[in-house]
Amino acid sequence: MDDLSTGTLVRHATLGLGRVVALEPNAVHVFFPAAESRFAAKLRLPDARRLLRREAAGNDPWLEGLTPFSLDAETRRYALAASWITHDQAVAQFTAAYPGGFSGEAYLAPGGRAAAWRAAAAEMEGAFGDGAAAALLADGDHRALVERALRVLGKAAAAGTVDLDEVEAALADAETALPFFEAVLAVLSVPSPARARFERLFAAAGALGDSAVAWPLATALPFVASPAKQVFLSPRIASAAADRLGFDLRLDAAPGWSAYAALRTFSDGLLERLRPLGARDLVDVEAFLHAIATRRAGSTAGRSRATRPSAARSKPAR
Repeated sequence: MDDLSTGTLVRHATLGLGRVVALEPNAVHVFFPAAESRFAAKLRLPDARRLLRREAAGNDPWLEGLTPFSLDAETRRYALAASWITHDQAVAQFTAAYPGGFSGEAYLAPGGRAAAWRAAAAEMEGAFGDGAAAALLADGDHRALVERALRVLGKAAAAGTVDLDEVEAALADAETALPFFEAVLAVLSVPSPARARFERLFAAAGALGDSAVAWPLATALPFVASPAKQVFLSPRIASAAADRLGFDLRLDAAPGWSAYAALRTFSDGLLERLRPLGARDLVDVEAFLHAIATRRAGSTAGRSRATRPSAARSKPAR
């Protein structure tokens, strides 16, 4: 394997799929998610080449999108941030917040985050469906469109997902709000909107003048209209959750396609891992990420294995 380089996906004969995070003249550092450690394994060269084979790019978007690694001064191993948690730890944190998981009473309770999003989705159908919003846009009825948006987002705001006062202020000027609604409806008008429609929407949201509300406002309406395909991006929640799970969103203050597509890829992967626990769509993923971002585990039980190399993994590499 003369083509080893930082970022390469590889598969080890016994350790499974991994990503090369650093190279030295006599060693390669590879992060293996299955090891449940934030530390990359240090494998000696050239012996390690017999046990590794290269994997195609795109085989594991989460692994390819990992946050940066840094060299730990004590262990001389490359590691993710100390705040990183494994998927199993994230699930344990979620179920601590919601006993019973995605089907439990606490999670499904009215006023909860998931229930609020689903109420907004139901309201969205009546407020923006059947061409009603398109007709208002054609008439230039700015106030009616704002009222409908506030009606939809008001259902979600009950769980703290968006700030209605900020939304109303951002949409107050018809000159910038009408192009925003036009871009929203362009996204909603097709089953699988392509990048160009989202870039137009993000530009229109950025023109509203309030960077704090631009991301949530740009993504909330498409999300509640299509929770099986689209995601909601609140910068604070998304970045905090992604960081803890080791995924680099490369998030900018202004809405943009790169970070949105990254979150969608990340969320789609999470949904597949959470389906056995009862997750149905990206509403459940968003609620999961919110719990990870806002709730800190009360105990460090089980973290020692994820934060320090075990004795077995500290042995000289094969």
